[in-house]
Amino acid sequence: MPPADPPPPRPPSPGDGPRAADYLTRAFRLRCPECGRHPIFVPARSVRSLYDWFTPLDGCPECGYAYEREQGYFLLATWVVNYGLVAGGGLAAGLLLQSLTTMSTTRIVLILIAIMPLLSLALVRHAKAAFLAIDHYIDPHVKPPPPSA
Repeated sequence: MPPADPPPPRPPSPGDGPRAADYLTRAFRLRCPECGRHPIFVPARSVRSLYDWFTPLDGCPECGYAYEREQGYFLLATWVVNYGLVAGGGLAAGLLLQSLTTMSTTRIVLILIAIMPLLSLALVRHAKAAFLAIDHYIDPHVKPPPPSA
């Protein structure tokens, strides 16, 4: 009787891999969502231009995970996550300042107009990393097993 073929590899189940919290922790540390060891961006102390600040590296040198899958991949991260978070936070801060202080609305708006663009620049890397981590958690792009010889 010939030996039985090995069973085909089963797809990973949700309990096999890292949890969503693991991916988000890696994102907030600006690390690769797959292995968590290598940075997604050029370190802040090595940034030489706005391009370095905004653009992720090509991929992880250890696990080979590509950070930007296609042109425009991070548009949703920039518009929804970053700008939405900054605009929502600015609105909440403005309403809170208006209800807790006696400052005029004009003064509150001027303060927020000065702070919000800086906050947006500071959070853009984390917004992209969080988007990458969430996308990787939902659609991990598991590599198919190599064909057996």
